[in-house]
Amino acid sequence: MTPAHWLAPRVRLAFGALLLLHCLSVLSEPRPEPYGAGADQFSETRQALRSQQWLQALDALRQLTREMPEITDDAEFHNLMGYALRQASPSNLGVAVDHYQQALRLDPAHVQAREYLGQAYLMQGRQDLAREQLQAIERLCKGQDCQAWRDLHQAIQASAGAR
Repeated sequence: MTPAHWLAPRVRLAFGALLLLHCLSVLSEPRPEPYGAGADQFSETRQALRSQQWLQALDALRQLTREMPEITDDAEFHNLMGYALRQASPSNLGVAVDHYQQALRLDPAHVQAREYLGQAYLMQGRQDLAREQLQAIERLCKGQDCQAWRDLHQAIQASAGAR
């Protein structure tokens, strides 16, 4: 076996570990102020996400839709729903992308939804679309001094190295 053959699985594993660490770090950092109209309603969801309780987070979001149907008009709702779905199972990736896209239709400046959408595109092997999200984040952040830009850029670089 040549060095390239044994390196590729290790690079993929390293990329996966890096992506997981990033997601955990983003979720563990509290937002300085709530995002969106129903932000206070998301505390149970955020706690479940921080604990990696993906199905519990999905249940909390579904409960919110029963209690507050208007919450589905909130970009942060769709961002969190997309994230929880993507983490719960790879088979949810398409639906997660739909939620990120809905978040961006509701709020095109939602930087975290753009970052997570870029991450989902990378999981689908669509580096071109991930780069589009990176460019949009750079415009929104007015440069590269933005955690979402750095995290997505790093994931794109890792993805390119894993090929």
